[in-house]
Amino acid sequence: MLGEMLRHFGYLSVIRNDPRDALTLFARTPERFDAAILDEIMPALRGTELAGQLLQIKNHIPVILLTGHGGLITLDQIRASGVRATLIKPVLKEQLRLVMDRLLKR
Repeated sequence: MLGEMLRHFGYLSVIRNDPRDALTLFARTPERFDAAILDEIMPALRGTELAGQLLQIKNHIPVILLTGHGGLITLDQIRASGVRATLIKPVLKEQLRLVMDRLLKR
């Protein structure tokens, strides 16, 4: 659904369900990516952990964290991970557009 929203706004999205696959793809071609949208709760790796790894590869990439479990992570943990924006699920189309536009200066 998020991919459809992004396409509606004119963004090309690449979706991976496994964070390890996402990390491998990103590491191979970081220049293809202008932003990363990560879920905090994923198999094998948390979104904040993946954010840190992505930022080691491309330190200026804007990372957006999605969470439906705000109580599982603190604001300090989010900030320490390098995440630039957080959206609470379910994500509203207008919220996503505003965050993407702000982070990518469109």
